[in-house]
Amino acid sequence: MASRSRWSLAIACSLVAGALLPTAASAAPAACAEEAPIRAAADHWIAGNAKPADSTWFNSLYIKGDIEAYKLTGDAKYLNYATAWAAHNKWKLPTGTPNLDGPEASQEYIDLYQLDPKHPASDIADAKAYVDKEAKKVEGGQSSDMSYVDAVRLGALSAFAYFGGNTNIDAMAKLFAYPESHIYDSKNALWWRDSRWVGTTQHWSRGNGWIVAALTDTIAYLPAGDAHRAHYISLLQAMFAKLKATQQAGGYWTADVDHPAAYPAPESSGTSLFTYGLAKAIQAGYLDAATYTPVVQKAWGWLKGTALRSNGVVGYVQGPSSHPSQYQPISPTATSNYGVGVFLMAGVEAAKLTPGCSAKF
Repeated sequence: MASRSRWSLAIACSLVAGALLPTAASAAPAACAEEAPIRAAADHWIAGNAKPADSTWFNSLYIKGDIEAYKLTGDAKYLNYATAWAAHNKWKLPTGTPNLDGPEASQEYIDLYQLDPKHPASDIADAKAYVDKEAKKVEGGQSSDMSYVDAVRLGALSAFAYFGGNTNIDAMAKLFAYPESHIYDSKNALWWRDSRWVGTTQHWSRGNGWIVAALTDTIAYLPAGDAHRAHYISLLQAMFAKLKATQQAGGYWTADVDHPAAYPAPESSGTSLFTYGLAKAIQAGYLDAATYTPVVQKAWGWLKGTALRSNGVVGYVQGPSSHPSQYQPISPTATSNYGVGVFLMAGVEAAKLTPGCSAKF
């Protein structure tokens, strides 16, 4: 199993000092300018959604962003919110989900488990049970359910890397190999959403964002010498070059990456996922900082300056969909839990590249 993050040490120290997750901000006002938009978006969402929600992917992705907001700000109200969500769901994955949209929550449970050394291993038991079950299916020759781009992220590819071991890593590789061989457009270094779009020039923004987020998180758990890691990095580097070329002048990407004129409205969830992955890859050292930091800065500038409204709403979020044409034109006020979550993810990773913020990590 991957080692627990350095955030575990921070939590342990606060517990020793008697700071048992106070609801007020635990840190003095910081010089990090990126805290303001992060707090604005997270606080607005929490204010309107005080009760813990279920563990379906929509809500789980908000929690991912909420956890990242805690890491940046040190404000325990965000950690409390995420922990209350996990407790409400008994650290379980949703039941009755017919495809691989359900396991996303396992990645958030793992994040929370890594943050607090006092969490019992039982808190990630359901996540591990999912990985073990899928690995056994793959080992038995069953074909991959990762037949559409959403499933690569929501099917928790990174959880296989986190738990590790030959069986899980082999399963991870085989699960991912299916979509790569069926819906990856190597000519354009982008992905079709599913088999319906193979051979077309339509490449859905959020769908490609799912791939970016899945691979960057998975790579973070794989050891430096792992052959799969090198391959995933190569795929991402090709994607990032394409994304750099298709970023719009305002800093965003549209719902169809290659055809902005078809659906010219900005789309914030895909833009957020791209920003998250780009920034994370720069920090990990497999993406050139001089070339790509301006891409991140431009994207985050649009997200915090335009997508984030003055009242804390994260707008321009395409609704639940599978291709660019749905919910068009995307409204400046269109929002969702997952849209806010990936906005927070993007902002925290962008902050790590920002003077005055990077020292916090």
